[in-house]
Amino acid sequence: MQSSLPLRARGQASTSGRAGPGHGRSVQHLPVRQVALSVRCRPHVGRECPRGRCALVARALSDSSTTEFAIVEEAATLDATPHPSPPEDLKPADLAGGLTLSDLALQVHQLRCLVQTQQDIIYSQKAKIEQLTETVQEEIQRGRPLPTVPPPATSSMDGMPPPPRAISPFAMQAVGYGDRRLAGLYDARFHSTHNGATPKDYRVLPERIILVRHAESEGNVDNKAYSYIPDSQVPLTARGHMQAREAGQMIKQVMKSDPEARDNFRLFFYISPYKRSLQTYEGICSQFPSHHLLGVQEEVQLREQDFGNFQDHVGKQREKAERLRFGRFFYRFPNGESGADVYDRITIFEDHMIRDINAGRFADKTSLVLVTHGLALRVFLMRWFHWTVDEFLSVYNPGNAEPLVLERVHFSDDTSWRHTKSLYRLTDESMRALKGCTMEMCSTDHLPRSGLKVSTRLL
Repeated sequence: MQSSLPLRARGQASTSGRAGPGHGRSVQHLPVRQVALSVRCRPHVGRECPRGRCALVARALSDSSTTEFAIVEEAATLDATPHPSPPEDLKPADLAGGLTLSDLALQVHQLRCLVQTQQDIIYSQKAKIEQLTETVQEEIQRGRPLPTVPPPATSSMDGMPPPPRAISPFAMQAVGYGDRRLAGLYDARFHSTHNGATPKDYRVLPERIILVRHAESEGNVDNKAYSYIPDSQVPLTARGHMQAREAGQMIKQVMKSDPEARDNFRLFFYISPYKRSLQTYEGICSQFPSHHLLGVQEEVQLREQDFGNFQDHVGKQREKAERLRFGRFFYRFPNGESGADVYDRITIFEDHMIRDINAGRFADKTSLVLVTHGLALRVFLMRWFHWTVDEFLSVYNPGNAEPLVLERVHFSDDTSWRHTKSLYRLTDESMRALKGCTMEMCSTDHLPRSGLKVSTRLL
């Protein structure tokens, strides 16, 4: 289609008679990315051209082999009067179109924010690509079949189906957006306790949940240690370090009792931030090769009940006597906690842990090990099995560094209605180690009880 504006021949110089700066330019052939649809002449940057003669328009010149763009001047009027020369006192601020330094600084800031946003998007997309690539590689290593692209319809020419096509990037992406839990991978989309969160495939669940009270500490030997050592800094005794290593051996025996996972099991640790728990964790880990140790996470919610700050020995004995009169579970120590306070934070921890379990974080022959404290361990079981307060008070702390094992139960019937917690039960040996615990208290059905006895605390 012919244009209504005349075009100068390629390579010819301007003959408009304009000699001012920015004029008299020849036709330039530029690639697409360098085409300027509207450009002002140099003296009028940031200002309106007084005669409107500096608009440059892009015209496409086509031939049989290539398309080029030519930037040509548009004659706004027939007046050939040249543009005025730039004033002698032209300042840099004039080139800014009257903008103040504050306005320019604001524009620079906005541009930087835009560039940073674009960089963040690029980094996010790059991380997603790496995640999907890792998923595909793990699928291939596990020998799982990957989805293939369906072949096109049979050719009408020879009647033979075309050869199978290679897996496309979109098929690889489909693997990444499937149920990653079935591949032993963590999937945050299922990080919920809503309907359908409890996995039907038990391989997503950890094999065992092992509870360990810390080994013997200086506070277990001498209560006066709490009067000059912060509770969080009380260390293990020499005997306690030995107990921690023995606990590692006992856990190893439990893990190797499963013939299917004796060589490829993994352990993930949740630990209290207190020094005696950390030292117990280190002693347990010393008994395992590194390939059996999946990871560790410090959880403040697993700490010991707060009995106050530096504990006056005589005053603390008086408070413990008062606790017996008030009620052991609900008595709150000055500057400390009650058993009910510990129950609240353990409830929060268990809820988050169950969501991680349902999301497949501990799949593929992984077991959990919780290194905590005596009362916190009993409260954990109280919340897990829904003990009453009286049932909790009837159970004693386990021995130092004595593992208690919650094993996964395999049900033959439909388990879709069950909560994840109901799929685990204490082993018989663990119940014997937990004095005061009964089979009824460790039931895994999670059905409502027919009734409760009136507590002697309320009489």
